[in-house]
Amino acid sequence: MVAQSRRAVRSWALWTLSVPALGLVVLVDLAAIAYGFEAFSEVQSWSGLTVVFALTVSALISVEGARRVESRRRRGGALHKDLAPAWMIAAALILHPALAIIVVLLLRSWWRIRAGKCIPYRWAFSTAVCVLAVGAAHAVYKSALDLTGGGDLGLVVSMAAGALAYLAADTLLCGLAISLIVPGSSRQDAIGDKDDLCVDATAGTLGALLAAATLVSPWFAFVAIPITLTAQRALLLGQLETEAQTDPKTSLGRVDWWRRRTEEMLRTSRTQREPMAVLLIDIDHFKQVNDRHGHLVGDEALRAVATILRSAIRTKDVIGRFGGEEFVIALPDTDLDDATVTADRLRSAVAGSPLAAMCAGVLDDPDLDPDTFRLTVSIGVAVYPADGSTVDDLLLRADRAMYAAKAAGRDRVRLAADLQLPPRQSGPERTALPRPTPADLQHR
Repeated sequence: MVAQSRRAVRSWALWTLSVPALGLVVLVDLAAIAYGFEAFSEVQSWSGLTVVFALTVSALISVEGARRVESRRRRGGALHKDLAPAWMIAAALILHPALAIIVVLLLRSWWRIRAGKCIPYRWAFSTAVCVLAVGAAHAVYKSALDLTGGGDLGLVVSMAAGALAYLAADTLLCGLAISLIVPGSSRQDAIGDKDDLCVDATAGTLGALLAAATLVSPWFAFVAIPITLTAQRALLLGQLETEAQTDPKTSLGRVDWWRRRTEEMLRTSRTQREPMAVLLIDIDHFKQVNDRHGHLVGDEALRAVATILRSAIRTKDVIGRFGGEEFVIALPDTDLDDATVTADRLRSAVAGSPLAAMCAGVLDDPDLDPDTFRLTVSIGVAVYPADGSTVDDLLLRADRAMYAAKAAGRDRVRLAADLQLPPRQSGPERTALPRPTPADLQHR
């Protein structure tokens, strides 16, 4: 029995963490426990239990009512933000910290029951973060209230400051944990993008309004239920819009979204008289990957190449999936020399990456050798204004340059400026460049 218990303990996912990540998790958990003990030791009255009941029940109704929406919104990353903190913020502002912690524990326990499978240490850490965030919100609220001297305006300012303190503590602790637990996480992965920050702002505002209403009567908490359900659906609409313009296999933008962004970029370049480059990138012999290893491995390899390319470009560059195994990148404020350097850096990054190690979930394929499973790309480069004045012009010339790279042996970068291409003409008599032959397509 003791041996089984030891084996069970050793199998905990907690022990898979790096030393810094483990230290952070343990430190936050212990800090939350210590704060909880201190808060409960200072309770002199339990008169706020009616508010605890109202906030908890109304929060649970809102959570259950939005379950299907949140299931649809939940993405695969470690970070997910919703409006549930609004209820905890309200509790932190108007209740004694011990009573607010009760609200947190009840809501988090219900989430644990309804979530089914979850990693225990992550649930405990998230709960501890909520407890500490409640403490931060309450302390800031009380301090701000003392500084402002109370009054209507002072109450508004104090509640806003308390809500901000909750969100800041939650974002910083969770972001730090994600960056340590998931190596290579970007700032967006850790703290969220603009949409996630808008969700935080909505939760904070709703929490302050809910706290103010509950001061009048605890039962006003139930009035917030339809508001939160409507807000959750509004958040889903934003995500659906994002998904509509995102390629599901690579998480890059779809080609129509990329074209719109690039046309805007080109108009800016034309107005400011700046160069702009377009790179067309094709994975060499990708059909052989699908034929030899199957389409599941091919999809993983496609995602891996997309990840490499996206991580190797600037924030202002725009990347999209052009179709099949092709990618396209627009580089604003980039001349021919800089575009050539960027293209060669991307080519080297793909060629030098152990793709097998990046293809998580498919390494059980006996034919997938991590030492030999590598891919290369051929890249064509076209630059505005020398190679064309429209997006179609640049794409056409980058396409021909990319085919020239393949004809030269693949794993190459070729420039449209170095090819003998007839200039495009305006009007019905413009000269069209030759399209790829079936043989070209077969051997890509």
